[in-house]
Amino acid sequence: MTAKKAGKQNMSSMFYRSIALAVAVLLVASPNISLSQERFERNDSSVTVRLPAGGLQIVICSGNVIRILHGPKKTILPRTSLSVINSWNSRVPFEVSSTPNSIIIETDKLQIIADPNSGAVTFSDSLGNILLHENPASAAIFTPAVVLGERTYNAQLNLEFTPDEGIYGLGQFQDGLMNYRGHEETLVQENTRAVVPFILSTKKYGLLLDNYSKIRFKDREDSTYFYFEVADNIDYYFISGHDMDEVIMGYRLATGRAPMYSRWAYGYFQSKERYKTQNEILNAARKFRELNIPVDCIVQDWQYWGDDNRYWNAMRFDSVRYPDPRGMIDSLHRQYHTHLMVSIWPVAGQRTELYNELYKNGLLYQPYHWTDGHTYDAYSSLARKIYWNEVNKGLFSLGVDAFWMDATEPEVVLAPTERSIKEARSNALGTMARYLNPYSLMTTKAVYEGQRAADPSKRVYILTRSAFLGQQRNAATTWSGDIVANWLVFRNQIPAGLNFSMSGIPYWTNDIGGFHVSRYGGFPGGADDPGYRELYVRWFQFGAFNPIFRSHGTDVPREPWTFGKEGDWAYEAIVKYDRLRYRLLPYIYSLAYQVEHNGYTIMRGLVMDFPSDTCVFHIADQFMFGPSIMVNPVTEHMYYGEGYENRLIPPSCLKTPEGKPGFYRAEYFSGTNFDTLKVDSLQSETLFDLYLGRDLPPQVNWEKNSMRWTGSFRSLSAGEYELWLTSDDAVRFFMDGNEILDGWNNKGIDTTYRILMPLDAGCWHTFKIEFARLANSTKLRFAWKTPGMVLKHYDPSRESGIRSVYLPEVQGGWYDFWTGEHVLGGKTLRREVPIDIIPLYVKAGSIIPMGPDLNYASEKSGAPIEIRVYTGADAAFDLYDDEGDNYNYEKGAYSIVPIRWSEKEQKLTIGQRTGSFPGMPEKIKLNIIWVNRNSTASSEISQKTGMPVLYEGKKVEISK
Repeated sequence: MTAKKAGKQNMSSMFYRSIALAVAVLLVASPNISLSQERFERNDSSVTVRLPAGGLQIVICSGNVIRILHGPKKTILPRTSLSVINSWNSRVPFEVSSTPNSIIIETDKLQIIADPNSGAVTFSDSLGNILLHENPASAAIFTPAVVLGERTYNAQLNLEFTPDEGIYGLGQFQDGLMNYRGHEETLVQENTRAVVPFILSTKKYGLLLDNYSKIRFKDREDSTYFYFEVADNIDYYFISGHDMDEVIMGYRLATGRAPMYSRWAYGYFQSKERYKTQNEILNAARKFRELNIPVDCIVQDWQYWGDDNRYWNAMRFDSVRYPDPRGMIDSLHRQYHTHLMVSIWPVAGQRTELYNELYKNGLLYQPYHWTDGHTYDAYSSLARKIYWNEVNKGLFSLGVDAFWMDATEPEVVLAPTERSIKEARSNALGTMARYLNPYSLMTTKAVYEGQRAADPSKRVYILTRSAFLGQQRNAATTWSGDIVANWLVFRNQIPAGLNFSMSGIPYWTNDIGGFHVSRYGGFPGGADDPGYRELYVRWFQFGAFNPIFRSHGTDVPREPWTFGKEGDWAYEAIVKYDRLRYRLLPYIYSLAYQVEHNGYTIMRGLVMDFPSDTCVFHIADQFMFGPSIMVNPVTEHMYYGEGYENRLIPPSCLKTPEGKPGFYRAEYFSGTNFDTLKVDSLQSETLFDLYLGRDLPPQVNWEKNSMRWTGSFRSLSAGEYELWLTSDDAVRFFMDGNEILDGWNNKGIDTTYRILMPLDAGCWHTFKIEFARLANSTKLRFAWKTPGMVLKHYDPSRESGIRSVYLPEVQGGWYDFWTGEHVLGGKTLRREVPIDIIPLYVKAGSIIPMGPDLNYASEKSGAPIEIRVYTGADAAFDLYDDEGDNYNYEKGAYSIVPIRWSEKEQKLTIGQRTGSFPGMPEKIKLNIIWVNRNSTASSEISQKTGMPVLYEGKKVEISK
């Protein structure tokens, strides 16, 4: 059926449904027609419902995108959106009818029913199947409030999900959740937490919540709600689709497409904290090339401007340590074929040109940043222009290729982020409470729009620590912040990245190996500890299947040769996955085109591709990389374990001084000597950590405070225990009435205390921990290592672990990527996982193009491409190519080679190439591989195992 005929049929069916509904209204409610009509007003694109109290406006943006505005007053005055940029000027056909208790709006794809009494809205598909209810008793609640001196409203949107529904998105969080059903989340930017107020449902709809203040989401059995700290109106978009990809495409149409990165940005980023000289950077690039290890970008972290904080973020290279930055960058480009990404901050030191320009225009927040500089007001268009001008003068004009925009929550003062941001009080648009979360959207806009205007021949690449609705249009990748190196944190990165990607923003990455290697006493030996090498290898394997592939961290350098030499198990495993990433670049770059052109998502929760399989709703450690490859990272130590193995004392082993199980007592005081009790609470997690978003109660003075934890813990089995107490300030520890530790003079010193003691089984022991903020403290943690936490030592070069993998049922089954073995789906299997293997399974009915071994993304242009065909079901793949940089693709300068497999005909068709671009190879050497046990992901393309084809742009048919 053609699109034109389908559109006519949809409109026809909508017409007949409307006639039937109108007849029903006439039969049932004709005496009240005039009354019903008075309850709403229709115009070309919206319906305004006249409620007994408050207001409701329903805007028909498109057939599948509906904007809802609830207001506390009858007249709704929407604000200009920072996130939604689509004005939807085209008129959309829709029908409106009413009964005494409902107003019904129909498009070709949706039915929207509004209750004229309560204002509650129900969304159904075109067949009448309910997708989402607002709570019919109280859909929207507004409470007058004064927030940061502004008279406004607290608001609450009450919803009703169906019991069998899965909910995803919201951004990136560190709690290990995949499905948010039955959980709650506070949406406030933090280092390691990125806020995107968008949810994606298994019922094939999404909600885009256009609010910039603090938001609380809570789902429970009887109800679900979103709470907004500042809201003149509740303003959200309901987006439906035939699958989750179409919903995300609707999100992108609303907030902006995600532009393509340069080809090199899909390769490997080498980063660490930090390269300190020009020679260090050049030597790193040289060694990658000497060892034939692929890399495309070297990253310069902070303080390349010097050690004097008065020049913080000067956006100039220190002339002593970087005597010739332009020459350095030119060498990286020409000699080593690598690119340079440089860290920039939203903070200006007081002796920088950036500070002077912003200061004289009144565009700096007044509070002092911890560097003694000030954060700039990115909500001001003039401030953004000044900011970009300094980036351009000091860095971009030298040839810098990409920008790492750090601390974009933003950091204003040294405090938990919500407090920190609100210390600035106001910005160019309003209060910081009203605009709590979208700072990163605005500051990335400065660089994206500035660079696009300055040099359209160079694609923008931005890395940043926060995110918000629409940020994908600024060419920004988000990374998951300053995470800690341990297995639990590693496991949590998988659902963090998946939910972020399912929030509509396609590019995400994380610090491979964890940023803090020694935090909480972990892996003090760094890369010399085989336990850390094992963790790093497994993390690197996961990172190779992130949308952006990047290693970074402090304490331990991250170059591959840090972890061994040729022949060593860790080194060999790292290099193997780096090379595999580069072999997959034809597949990845083609997916990047789908991201830009069709709103696609590369890193995919299993539920996106298998929505009818409820077994995948909660799977948080497997995902699809594109349409074909299921990735199953190994997230448990199997060889060396963790030499520092310790865990928070579980709630099951805690009780309060009064005997309440599952908790301990936490008292918080203003003053550093327990002066004034502000909060007396019960807690179950023995952890306070600013970096992990664990804040003090708001009643407590952040600058001067103290806390006391009291309760009892119960030992498990008998044996030697190791109690772990981590603090970066004054601390004392008492057990069974005795002082065990006095660290009261350790002001600002990050210390992990390890206390060995034998304990009998099942005995309760009282504890008291006293802590004071005498310096810039950020954390307190109480944990243990029990006799049952056995440290295992194996040899990864000779032994394998086991990984369980769930394979959804699909037509034709699955193929083991490494062996070619065919297996059926609909079951869980156990796969051996030696240190150089993570289970990768390819769905039957897949086509995967793979290139040659490369040292950098643009090497070997025109080299043969291997076309792997996984039979068992029909398959399709569009092989995309362009110049690799510049924005000519936006004008149509690209090519697509359509590749199709027919299972019925057992025939592969390589179709007529469409499009062209400057430098396009007229001929492509292809090697067709019919995957079976004899075809593996070897490092070399083997012409012996495939069928060579010389493709010249014309249709070619190949029978198996």
